Amino acid sequence: GGVGKTTIAKVLYNRFAAQFMITSFLANVREDSKSRGLLPLQKQLLNDILPRRKDFISNVDEGIRMIKDRLCFKKVLLVLDDVD
Repeated sequence: GGVGKTTIAKVLYNRFAAQFMITSFLANVREDSKSRGLLPLQKQLLNDILPRRKDFISNVDEGIRMIKDRLCFKKVLLVLDDVD
């Protein structure tokens, strides 16, 4: 830890994001998933890919389906930082 992996990932994300239709950078995935569960991470991702539309999901399975539907056949850059 502490060697700048997140910083490098963020720099690369910022450099290449313009080449993609949909982008999202989710930081602290391991810590957030342990403390809050997967549902808040799914909601954050959906908010990133659909910022004007508020789709409310009530469970992880519904989130999986909605994310799959929204990202299908699109050029996506998704960075999940600090994954276990």
